[in-house]
Amino acid sequence: MAQRKLYEAYKVYLFGVAMRYAKNKLEAEDILQEGFLKILKDIKSWTQAGPLEAWMRKIIVNTALMHIRKYRKLVFLDLEEQQFDIPDVTFEENERAEVIIKMIQSLPDPYQTIFNLKALDGYSYAEISEKLNIKEATLRSHYLRARNKLQDVLQKEF
Repeated sequence: MAQRKLYEAYKVYLFGVAMRYAKNKLEAEDILQEGFLKILKDIKSWTQAGPLEAWMRKIIVNTALMHIRKYRKLVFLDLEEQQFDIPDVTFEENERAEVIIKMIQSLPDPYQTIFNLKALDGYSYAEISEKLNIKEATLRSHYLRARNKLQDVLQKEF
């Protein structure tokens, strides 16, 4: 009963976190389900040193990274040479957050992952480097390319 209440209280928020790393809703649901199983299994390890929400978000992010490593290859190609298909959406049709999430999801791997870790989840380059086993200089370069590409698209759209 308590597990169900915990799930109901945080599922929407944690699904939003999973959606940022996923390429679609189905993948986000898989990440959420796998992450919640880890949360429920390891809830006793939460030290209450920080908010429960932050602890659970960290588990979902780590689950998403494990999912990406398992099912997607993080191959660094030149972002300018890659196909970058922005979904056909406008602010009149959707909420702003949904539009931006779709734009982030449309970033090619690994740009999407790096952008999420740095811009949205606030990890340092050193932490991202450790999580992805990639040099910090490479991360900085790819983060800036992803950010600039998103800025260009937003400026063109609006």
